[in-house]
Amino acid sequence: MKQILNLSFLCFALIVLLCACGHGNGELSGQQPLTIDPEITKKMSEPKLVQKDDLFEMKLNITKTTFKVDEPIVYSTSLTYIGEQKSFTIWGPETYIGFYLTDGKKLRMDGASTMELMSTKLIRGETLEFPFSKSGGYGSKDPDADFWKKFYSEKDLLLPPGTYLIAASCNFSLTQEVVDSHYKGEVYTTITVVE
Repeated sequence: MKQILNLSFLCFALIVLLCACGHGNGELSGQQPLTIDPEITKKMSEPKLVQKDDLFEMKLNITKTTFKVDEPIVYSTSLTYIGEQKSFTIWGPETYIGFYLTDGKKLRMDGASTMELMSTKLIRGETLEFPFSKSGGYGSKDPDADFWKKFYSEKDLLLPPGTYLIAASCNFSLTQEVVDSHYKGEVYTTITVVE
């Protein structure tokens, strides 16, 4: 049974990883921009810097939302277990907070995740900080391969002029069985990059 659960989780994680590697970047290569997805538009207009429930408090930590081109965009996410028990075990990959960014049109970094299933013990009241990190990929035939190669090779987050949704989400489950116990924590805000 345990092998079936692990295999199921690996298959799920592989699908997530493959999806994370796919993104379009037509605006970067000069193609016509796409219409912004209504869900992205809503998130851009209603930032959510804090999510809190009976188990966790998640925060997006950013000091400003307007940046100049070539200015590093620095932010992080924090997660605190605030439940009733002294500790709580979550299940998922080692990197259990993922980062996402998009302009809502063509530029998109979905983030990628590893596929292992491991347990992590969180201590009540202990805040864990997760600095933004890049993850994802691109294909050699991507019309914007040069942009993405430079993007992923730079340590800092640097973006061309535009308006972007930046987000962090939880990538873990509340039980070892994983199925139907994924925790849906997410925080996000809109940033603007100007000349």
